[in-house]
Amino acid sequence: MAVLFISESYLKNNTVVDDNVDQRLIIPSITTVQDMHLHPILGTPLYEDLKAKIIASTLNADEVTLINDYISKMLLQWTMYELTMSMLYKYRNKSVATKSGDNASPISYQDLQFLRDDWKNKAEFYDKRLINHLIDNKSLFPKYTESSDDLNAKKSAYTTSFYLGTSSDCWIDNKYK
Repeated sequence: MAVLFISESYLKNNTVVDDNVDQRLIIPSITTVQDMHLHPILGTPLYEDLKAKIIASTLNADEVTLINDYISKMLLQWTMYELTMSMLYKYRNKSVATKSGDNASPISYQDLQFLRDDWKNKAEFYDKRLINHLIDNKSLFPKYTESSDDLNAKKSAYTTSFYLGTSSDCWIDNKYK
């Protein structure tokens, strides 16, 4: 049984997604986001513990707060990030295509990338809030600090790549070479 931390209706009620968007687009996006973004933040011990407690309806007040105030908001943003791509492109028998409605037309790739970047920025903000809450309250969530053979919990939200230069772009003997 798949456990979702947010529902399709929660997504539609708290984002700009129209009510007519098919759940066949939404549910896989939520699942992907939980696997790719939430699971690494929580780590396997806490992630599996929360899923089991959702199924059993045994969440305590701190866990309900964690889900409602931190996890749900983060999942909304990442789901919108993922959903943006799957809503624009449709996989058909003979190709991948875009489809426009009666009074709508697909956006350009640049506009799509702008939207995705905006959703990603928001999602990373909520990642940081979630991680800070877990770190500040690790005594309430001891499974957050447990190690795992699968995924250990992330302790920082932002990742970036940066250019270190070539071997000729470096300091040698207190001189820039």
